[in-house]
Amino acid sequence: MFGVVWSRLRNFLYDRQILKITRVPGFIISIGNLTWGGTGKTSLTLELARFFRNQNNRIAIVSRGYRRASKGLRMVSDGRDIRCNWEECGDEAYFLATSLSGVIVVVAEERLQALQFLETYSPDVILLDDAFQHRRVARDVDIVMLDASQNITSQRVIPFGSLREEPYALARADAVVLMHAGQAHPDTNRWVAENVKSRVFHANYVAENADAIRGKKVGAFCGIGAPQHFFRLLEQSGALLVATKSFGDHHRFRPQEIEKFREESFKNHAEIIATTGKDAVRLSPELAGSVFQIIPVKLQIEEESLFYEFLMERFQGHD
Repeated sequence: MFGVVWSRLRNFLYDRQILKITRVPGFIISIGNLTWGGTGKTSLTLELARFFRNQNNRIAIVSRGYRRASKGLRMVSDGRDIRCNWEECGDEAYFLATSLSGVIVVVAEERLQALQFLETYSPDVILLDDAFQHRRVARDVDIVMLDASQNITSQRVIPFGSLREEPYALARADAVVLMHAGQAHPDTNRWVAENVKSRVFHANYVAENADAIRGKKVGAFCGIGAPQHFFRLLEQSGALLVATKSFGDHHRFRPQEIEKFREESFKNHAEIIATTGKDAVRLSPELAGSVFQIIPVKLQIEEESLFYEFLMERFQGHD
């Protein structure tokens, strides 16, 4: 109950401009959610960065660097060189930096500090990762991602559930992306149709190198927020799962636990040990070998042309 009351009070104070909202230069897109992890924010951030970069814009990404070993503001990439390792800047920020050439990536607990730092680089587009609840900074587009496979009507606010805010907070969103739309819960679809007035889009993951696993016996492991979706994607891509292992989100893999899983997989006649691109950055070099197969996953929006038309309209109308 306290979490609900605090969230309502905080939003009331921002809505009435009693708490200050600061605007900084640049076109700012927030990618967030209502729950703790596992909705595809990093994947959407990656796709948005690629899209706007391909339009010849200067792009910057701001992340908190969740579970990183450092504190304060850190430059992960200046668009040319990687400035720190994944432990110093966090696995998600490092993954984005190593996946995106020509894109600036910074981490900071205080997003306003990061945005003020970025003014020197004059980015055209700034992507704020996981910032829906961070209302101190003004944004031009608020995108919220929901795991459509979960029943939103039965979820509760922390500490009694995984919600950061009540579902009605979606009234602040400019767009809602329903992830795992192919496995959508009917009650979630119904609730969104009846209550969400902003633009609604639908998305799913696809494996980019499905040929590498199709028809193969696969042992799969990951340490992400919703591991069941990764395992389901492998099966949908034609893999024959003979062993699976899910670790905690952002888990720091130890050689002995990966070796134990590899042995278990081989006992079940696995031909490949598969993991995600995000997990791969947390594997020590001695663990990487020909037996490991990184499965790049791509977030695919069903209404892709309409989604990017919506964003470009906002971008072109930005002062």
